Amino acid sequence: MSARIALDAMGGDHLAVPNLQGAYRAIKRSIKSGSDLKVYLVGPKAQLISSLKKVSDDPHVPRDNKIDLKEFEKFVSEGRLEFVDCTQIVEMADSPSTAVRTKKDSSLARCLNLVKEEKADAMISAGNSGAVMAFGVAILGRMTSIRRPAILCHFPSPKGITVLLDGGANVDCTSEQLLQFGQMGHIYSQSVFEIQNPRVALMNIGEEEGKGNELVKATAILLKEKLGVDYMGYVEGRDCFNGKADVIVCDGFVGNVILKTAEGVAQVVKNTLKEEFAKSIVYLFGAWLARSGFAAIKAKMDYREYGAAPLVGLNGLALIAHGSSDGKAIMNALLIAEKYAKQGLITKLRAAFNSKDSPKLLKSEIGGLSS
Repeated sequence: MSARIALDAMGGDHLAVPNLQGAYRAIKRSIKSGSDLKVYLVGPKAQLISSLKKVSDDPHVPRDNKIDLKEFEKFVSEGRLEFVDCTQIVEMADSPSTAVRTKKDSSLARCLNLVKEEKADAMISAGNSGAVMAFGVAILGRMTSIRRPAILCHFPSPKGITVLLDGGANVDCTSEQLLQFGQMGHIYSQSVFEIQNPRVALMNIGEEEGKGNELVKATAILLKEKLGVDYMGYVEGRDCFNGKADVIVCDGFVGNVILKTAEGVAQVVKNTLKEEFAKSIVYLFGAWLARSGFAAIKAKMDYREYGAAPLVGLNGLALIAHGSSDGKAIMNALLIAEKYAKQGLITKLRAAFNSKDSPKLLKSEIGGLSS
């Protein structure tokens, strides 16, 4: 089965360069693995080609991110890469609602339209996440019963993967919306990780029943009522990494703070280790002996290894990458999107969300909740 991914080639803090590098690396990786990935490079074509020529000639680009222009052109001629021209770009500072009204020919809008028209199986953007959400709802729409799509993030743990949602799409939420996040995470874990009874928890400032604000307390009542024994109660920030829960629910404000804090801690640990190892030849030798272990830890903690997070609840597959993504992160985002497309993630989620027999998501009840 082939996979076609639309990439917002102007999305992110660094615009075209990492997107071009990531697409090139993803195609090379797919050829090596025997898959037939296709990537649409969506953006102002003249600007993309100009950036491509600059980065291919730049001697300061790290070896892993170098682009062989002739090979890139070969991928284009073979149809593995395809430019999709547009006239507008959604800036990181743009208001999502304004962008939806005024930038209908933006790279972001064109990516989502490719998914809607079934010319692409998924889309990825490292750009304005609020705009991805707004355009996604406007163009793809939401799945049946879903009020607010949410960013679903992966956290590594000794027991596998813990998913957290929302990672930043909805900073202000109602208890009913948080309930839906828990239900979406529950269904996602069943569909993707094949966990029969995912353990769902609610993020709080303590595990005791009386802790938390009114929103958290109200959400706890709903989760317990709808998820039954699969709802395990409250967890704290440290539990994102210990595997205590399979799904953790919080609003987008809290989720994004957790996500960015985890990235910051990982970077501090990495820099501190480098500084300490440099102080002694003995430390350096020890680090060399333990290099495979450090590589494994880095692979688990580096956000670039996970590439992008799906925006679950949309009626189509859209993924959001980190704004500061480099070529490696974009490559992995494309590869995870390819994996989701081949797994039929959207088909599975649609079937679960739309099922009249689902004991976890009752349309007759959820459909009447406030938006």
